[in-house]
Amino acid sequence: MHDPAAQHEWIAFDFGVTALGASFHGDWMLGAGNELEHIRTYLGPAPASGRLSLLVEDVLRLRDSGLDGDELNLLWRATDPPLGGSPEIRGAERAWLDRLLTVVLPVARARGATALPMSHPRCAPDGTSAAATEHRRLTAEVVDLIGLLDQRAEGHYPLARTRRALVRCAETVCSELAFRFLLHTANQFWSRLSPETYGRLEHVSTAFGHGPHVVDAVEYLIEQPAE
Repeated sequence: MHDPAAQHEWIAFDFGVTALGASFHGDWMLGAGNELEHIRTYLGPAPASGRLSLLVEDVLRLRDSGLDGDELNLLWRATDPPLGGSPEIRGAERAWLDRLLTVVLPVARARGATALPMSHPRCAPDGTSAAATEHRRLTAEVVDLIGLLDQRAEGHYPLARTRRALVRCAETVCSELAFRFLLHTANQFWSRLSPETYGRLEHVSTAFGHGPHVVDAVEYLIEQPAE
């Protein structure tokens, strides 16, 4: 779990499973023979062990959560790049997460992340660390922001069900992870953001300890006042 007190250059932008999902841009197959080969390329030759640890924790938390397959699929689909390209996982959601781990875990351990577990407790409500306490404190704010999502873009991903999946992730898995999925959902649905809502997103992102460019990826969604 990302500790708000820990600042690293590799979280200046999106990270973890949300960044991995977004990496499957429409032409990823030009540089990889299959999804797992793409992931190895995405991780690069020398990824930081901390960056990899957070990715492993994201995947383990989702796999071992109480979210059902449809909820996991909706969260994964929220990270799909604008032109598509993300692997289809419907009906095999936990199998997909296990496949991710077959690539990421060995790389993480090779880079020095030797204490990684094979399962992971949820961030909330039973976490006891300072980071878990902060994540739990921010859960209500994340849930409220989820409720502000609307849908302008045409798409195959239903807003109401996606909202429910995001809320379930925030309340039963980890509010910080749900927040990153929320940002991708706003991008996917081309949601309207008022300046006030965007300011709230910035405030929550800062409280989670994110870098400066995690939220500004959706800055373009801010509605400009009518002239």
